[in-house]
Amino acid sequence: MGGAALLGLGAMAPVFLTRTANHLGTAPVSNAVPGRTRALVVVQLGGGNDGLNTVIPWNNDLYYQGRPTIAVPKGDVIPLSEEVGLNPALGDLKGLYDAGHVALIQGVGYPNPNRSHFRSTDIWTSAVPERVEETGWLGRYIDAQCCGTDPKAASKAPAQADAHNDFLAMDIQPQLAAAFLSHGSLIPALDSIDRFTFQTDPKHLDERDAELAAFRAIYSKKPGSEAYEALLNHAGVAALESSEMLKKVTASYQSKVQFPAQNPLASSLKLVAQLLTADLGTRVYYVSVGGFDTHANQKRVQDALLKKVGEALNAFTQELQAREKLDDVMIMTFSEFGRRVKENGGRGTDHGTAAPMFVMGGGIKGGIYGSHPSLTDLDAGDLKYAIDFRSVYATILKNWLGASPEKVLEASFATLNFVQ
Repeated sequence: MGGAALLGLGAMAPVFLTRTANHLGTAPVSNAVPGRTRALVVVQLGGGNDGLNTVIPWNNDLYYQGRPTIAVPKGDVIPLSEEVGLNPALGDLKGLYDAGHVALIQGVGYPNPNRSHFRSTDIWTSAVPERVEETGWLGRYIDAQCCGTDPKAASKAPAQADAHNDFLAMDIQPQLAAAFLSHGSLIPALDSIDRFTFQTDPKHLDERDAELAAFRAIYSKKPGSEAYEALLNHAGVAALESSEMLKKVTASYQSKVQFPAQNPLASSLKLVAQLLTADLGTRVYYVSVGGFDTHANQKRVQDALLKKVGEALNAFTQELQAREKLDDVMIMTFSEFGRRVKENGGRGTDHGTAAPMFVMGGGIKGGIYGSHPSLTDLDAGDLKYAIDFRSVYATILKNWLGASPEKVLEASFATLNFVQ
């Protein structure tokens, strides 16, 4: 299988295999959601997106003093208020904002911030800053959805061999994101419907049918006493059946809007729109775009990236609106950290701390949440956070997905009011 559930299994093996292999065999749990299914689409901006040049304090002289060559000129900023405005590269989001479909959450971070890409990404994806955690916050949520219990109890009652469970979440990239690491859930990772299929040697395509039959025979047999064997059998069959189902339900899809070409994020979101249209009951999708580590020549690089992000999100939300699904989908963006206030000698910025997040969709209360971080009260040259990112997660879990934030996040966090 290429880019399928087996790939996701490989990424999860250290946690998933060791904790769940001995507990297969309990009754399947349906993932059916009464009425219309609400979905979350997580968009990761990898590399540490510069929040100050994304949401710009356009009336603050200190911003321009600290960034003499990379600051966005005041006349180019798209004002959202008397204090802040959007980078003009995000102009495609202004209409969404005016329609009340964009919530801007300012000054998001966490205590004792880490400026390492790897560790800070781990913190954001695990939602556990205090220690290195082997599961992700979305993986724990999916465990709770599968098992209807505390995510840690998933090791006692893991996700079952119910084909529908294999679509509770989808990662739209070749390898499973750390946010989906779990105690007991099989989550497929795919970046293309065409590549989410049984792969054979292209030099021996005439043998594909025989190889496929052998694969089915191996993985469909009744497992023996070894729990690992049962687990792998389920993973193999689930991956194969999932690929066949997805090809059927998406075969007739025709997008209603033109998605931008040469835009990987747009391609990923188009696939998400395809899957949402199929109504598989999927609760969480995950997409990512990288390149935001702008230590040099930031303005050119970041502006180009933000333009692609804005165009992709605009096309995606238009597609959802055309299909009457925008009210059922929430989009959340995040990056592992922001950048420092002052530009460096390479006309870029170095790793910083607090940054804004965007939450979008038809079911949110648009507007600005929180105040822009102070440019005078800094922490060793970095912005101070005011809103813990886990408060954003808690709000989404509780008020959008209907889950217990305390079970998933292992603590209580104040919620915000950006959900309708």
